[in-house]
Formats: sequence, C-alpha cells, structure tokens
Amino acid sequence: MLGFGKKKTSTIAGLDDYNLPSFSVSVINLLSKLRDPDCSFTAIADDLEVDPGLHVRVLKTVNSVAFGLSHKVSNIHHAVSLLGRARLESLVLSVAVKSNLEAEKTPDWFDMSSFWRASARRAALARGLAQKLHPETQAESFTAGLLQDMAIPVIARIKATNYQQLYEQWNFVDAPSNLVQLEQASLNLDHANIGAHMARNWGFPINLIEMIGSHHTTEKSASTPLSVQIVSLLKGNPDISLEDMAGKAEQLFSLDQNLYRELALQAQDDAEELVEALR
Repeated sequence: MLGFGKKKTSTIAGLDDYNLPSFSVSVINLLSKLRDPDCSFTAIADDLEVDPGLHVRVLKTVNSVAFGLSHKVSNIHHAVSLLGRARLESLVLSVAVKSNLEAEKTPDWFDMSSFWRASARRAALARGLAQKLHPETQAESFTAGLLQDMAIPVIARIKATNYQQLYEQWNFVDAPSNLVQLEQASLNLDHANIGAHMARNWGFPINLIEMIGSHHTTEKSASTPLSVQIVSLLKGNPDISLEDMAGKAEQLFSLDQNLYRELALQAQDDAEELVEALR
C-alpha cells in the first residue's frame, strides 16, 4: 500500500521548486481505506459521505454516460459495492486531482474550462475505445484519458509566457505539431513526464503512473492500452472534431475508421455530461 498517512507537499523537478498541493484529509483517509483489504465497503462508503462535495461529484460521475455503467447508481453505498476498490479509487483520484488543479491560479490566457472539456472528451473516447479493444481496462483508460494532461495547467502556471506560444501553436487546428516535442525543445521538460511525477507524488497506482508517463508513445506498450495511446493524439482544443483523427488512428494503430468515427461521435456527446458531473 502506498502511504497516505500525512498531508504534505512535494516538489516537482524542473518546475522551479513548485510545491504540489496535497489532497484533502478526507481524500487521503478514503484512499488509505480503499487500499486496505481489511476495510469494509460500508466503512469506505461512510467515509465518502463525510465529504459532501466529494460524495456528490463521485456519484454524478459514476452516473454519467461516459463512465459506462449500464444503469444508474442510487446511492454511494450502492456505488462502492458495485464499482469495487480499484474502479472507485481511480474515480476518487480523478475528482481529487480536478479539485486540486482548479484551486491553483493559472495565467489569464489559459482557459481551464476548455482544458477540462478536452480532458472529458479524451476520457469518454478512451473508455469507449477500451470497451471495444480491451474491455478489462475501461476504468483505467477512462482515468488516464481524463488525467494524462494534468501537468499542463501546472506548467502553464510556472512557465507562463514561455509556455503560451508553444501551447497555442500545438492547439492550432491544422498544425501537425506534437506537444511533447515542442515542450522538450523549448523548455527541456514535457507534460507526460511531469504528469507521471505528479501521479507518483500523489500515490497513484503504478499502472496509472505508467499510462500518464507514456501516453504519447505511439509504439505498442504493455503498460499503455491502445485506447490511451490513441486519445493522446487529440489536441487540447475541445472545438476540434474528434472524427478528424480517424485516418491517423488507422495509420498508426490499424483501427477501423468507421469504428473510430462511431465511437468519436458518442464520446463527443458523453463528454458534455461528464463535464457537468465533475463540476
């Protein structure tokens, strides 16, 4: 079990000694119980109910179409027993990270609402692709799709003006740019590695740390599901059509274009509901 005993901050190398904010006490306690095999589901659900904000966001996210359950969950005790420890942990981490990032001030040019819209599209599409390509990874693919770019707001905050130009260059609709390559060339760092450091410091499960750190790898990887590699190619501009990437997905991953387009259209709709659930 990874340690969650103390509320603390950790620095991230390459970001001017930036102090990563810790999770709230309620989140730390909940994650500890989720990783304790002797802790009952009833005790876990009771802990969730203690934090009304976390309770509501978890339940709303579980019930969003993008999460992929076949029917609605009526209460948090039902959710805990239905999801199990691993899926609930991934969901709690998603909600906690969003809360932490939103509490941090970002420069005026960086639009956090657009960032989360783009992240929600990735999560919805990653889950949909995983359902078709490797169903056993749906939960972690959803979480990795949502959080794989979580370092971007942090880099935008610390590097500010230096980051604005390359981020906007990457988001230009017709530019064939790769954000990791732009970051490495200009700043000698990249959001995938920084994101993996953040995930490690926050005590993420190893598989999620590896997915976040390697999501821009376009070679087949045992640690990064195909669905996560595909959605990593999506830009952070939520107004760019998801369908436009069908040819690229086929070229790099031999994914049928019609299947991709079908899933992309559904993910676009599902993502809007997910954004509302995470508010």
